[in-house]
Amino acid sequence: MKNLLGIHHVTAITSDAKKIYEFYTQILGMRLVKKNVNQDDIKTYHLFFADDIGSPGTDMTFFDF
Repeated sequence: MKNLLGIHHVTAITSDAKKIYEFYTQILGMRLVKKNVNQDDIKTYHLFFADDIGSPGTDMTFFDF
């Protein structure tokens, strides 16, 4: 088994996707790189943020409940 070299991404839960989007894009300068439907609850989104070049460890995702 290979050793882990770092974290791929962190996932959190939000109740306000608009505020999360504004904070991560306008304040932290990250990009919304993907918006999926949450596979466990198709009425909610799974949002993916990362830096401009997709550096390892910069991916932060949110489930919007």
